[in-house]
Amino acid sequence: MTSCLAPTLVIVGDDPSFRYLIQRYAKKSACHVVFVDPTEDISGVVLREMPGVVMVELDFPDERGWKVLRTLKAHPETREIPVIVCSWADETERSLDEGAAAYLRKPILYDDFQAALGSVNL
Repeated sequence: MTSCLAPTLVIVGDDPSFRYLIQRYAKKSACHVVFVDPTEDISGVVLREMPGVVMVELDFPDERGWKVLRTLKAHPETREIPVIVCSWADETERSLDEGAAAYLRKPILYDDFQAALGSVNL
């Protein structure tokens, strides 16, 4: 963990159980969470919050999660913010190829959540 008392995590997802779980893990890890629905202006929220990490849920019926990752990595002000992607499918290789800092396969365990945050120095 960084010396910051409450590093910010921006979570992009709409699955209520995913949001609940990440909220619990973040609270346990002393992180501040900002949830963003995938239909919102994600780039605007990330630019406003300038979080330590963005976590993107990929399990949408379209390519929305991948578009979020590509958009954040293409923008000069957000490209250095680590993005952790999460999915039920094994998308590890594609995620890393497209610029993700880490990949979490659902169901996400607390130790895996902590390891992912540690891998991006949060």
